[in-house]
Amino acid sequence: MNFNKASTTLKDTKKLIIVLEHATLDTVKVKESFQLLNCDDHADILKKHGKEASEARPDILHQCLLALFDSPLNKAGLLQVFIKTTKNVLIEVHPQTRIPRTFNRFAGLMVQLLKKLSIRATNGPDKLFKVIKNPITDHLAPGTKIYATSFSAPKCVDLFEFVPEIFGYDPLPVVPVSTTPTGVALGSSTNNNNNVNSIQSLNSLGGAQVRSAGESYYEGMEDEEAEEEEEEGKATEKETSNNKNKNKRKQDEKSDNDKKKQKTSNTTTTSTATATTVQKKPEKKSDQLNGLQQVCIVIGAMSTGAMKIDYKHEEIAFSNYPLSAAGACFKITTVFERQWGIL
Repeated sequence: MNFNKASTTLKDTKKLIIVLEHATLDTVKVKESFQLLNCDDHADILKKHGKEASEARPDILHQCLLALFDSPLNKAGLLQVFIKTTKNVLIEVHPQTRIPRTFNRFAGLMVQLLKKLSIRATNGPDKLFKVIKNPITDHLAPGTKIYATSFSAPKCVDLFEFVPEIFGYDPLPVVPVSTTPTGVALGSSTNNNNNVNSIQSLNSLGGAQVRSAGESYYEGMEDEEAEEEEEEGKATEKETSNNKNKNKRKQDEKSDNDKKKQKTSNTTTTSTATATTVQKKPEKKSDQLNGLQQVCIVIGAMSTGAMKIDYKHEEIAFSNYPLSAAGACFKITTVFERQWGIL
């Protein structure tokens, strides 16, 4: 294998890695079946074992996964998600996984995962969820910077300024991606084929536009009103032609004087233009990610408490107010979508 090629592609690949830490995923046997422990359905079991309701909140993990996998960042293939439970179980989630919309289906999926240690896709051999070996750093690229998020962190940053700073470049321009060609209406049926073809022919012409209802009304005026407007237009044309001849003479005299002034002004403008172009060159920012286009952010998938992890490089807060885990996931993905020009 060519390790040089692998290292160059690793540096160029953009990837946001999210670790959902301290997720509560525990199974409980109720009668003859296993269920996912949660505070709504198993309040009596929590009391017997002396646990609080905050220790059985798998719904938080469900909300985070919905926010992450429904984001344009994930659909663009720039997101990787890992889950780490309170019992130190590390789970890798495939980027093309469709998260169940209801909590009951999600709970059944998690019970199957904890029992079989993996869940395969029905349409292929890919594993949507799989339990992998610890630590998390073995599954990251060498040199990946890891940021832990916490409301009580000593450093509070604005993500819209912090992310371009650590990457060392300004946000990339947005390139809209359209799935339908110009002039094709979405949801068109066989009865509207003629309309679609007419719209396509209009768009193929340069500068042709579809008229609105107001323009079609003015176009359908009566013939008598149109004839009166033509007669008035002929009378005004005679007056304007005489005035144009007088104005041409004056404009010719002014143009000769302006050409003389422009020759002297061009010499001064060229010197100032070169000075401004030098100032407009963007300054290169310092790269804080070891030359990589990847960064790992750890989010606590829990209701209360603080994360205690030993693999972080820095701890940051990005809001003056406490956010839910799903709200933090949504805000982080929107910032990286702006950074990488994803619409």
